[in-house]
Amino acid sequence: MKKILLLAALLFFVNTLSAQLFNIAGHEIGFAYLGPKVGSTFSKITNTDNSKVRTGFQIGAVGEIGLTRSLSVESEITFISKGVATDLYATRVNYLSIPLLAKLSFRALGLSRVYATGGTYNNIRTNAKVVYDQQGQSFDETHHYKTFDWGLALGAGAAYDTKYGLLCLDLRYDLGIVDITRENATNQRFTNRTLGAVLTFKYDAVDLFIRMRKKQADDN
Repeated sequence: MKKILLLAALLFFVNTLSAQLFNIAGHEIGFAYLGPKVGSTFSKITNTDNSKVRTGFQIGAVGEIGLTRSLSVESEITFISKGVATDLYATRVNYLSIPLLAKLSFRALGLSRVYATGGTYNNIRTNAKVVYDQQGQSFDETHHYKTFDWGLALGAGAAYDTKYGLLCLDLRYDLGIVDITRENATNQRFTNRTLGAVLTFKYDAVDLFIRMRKKQADDN
């Protein structure tokens, strides 16, 4: 029964997209985009002695639903590498990140969209390890870090319109709120601080579904 309801919901979603999403008085005001993302992270963990920024990476998929032409809601599922580095070793803490962001967009500088984003992120820790670069040794440190991390996310970006969707460049700063360590014997809190630079290609979901249905009709 659950599978039937899920299939019905999916078919309704597809038909809604094909009907050009949000129409009021005959005017389309909404949009939907889906696409992959890849980028770099520059991260630190607060209150870590003699530390410096660690460079990592992120890769995932993004979905964006427009409420109006200027206001939209964006979420994603991303594998993201955070942590901190010192002259002797690097601490690598990897997460599965699911942010929820509000986005305000406008036209400027000849680009399709320039935008600002704000919201929260929720991270699920996948693993953690300490790597000593000179010795080539690494040690599992997963048990020292909590499973969940939460914080605020603020960013900005720009998008260029192409034939099939939007090519976007995003900058985002994640401000960790919770202590990410277990059994902390000190009064200090260790939180994530991360700057991300990401390149995303977002396909126009409405146009994509229309093309798929047209191809299916032509094949039949």
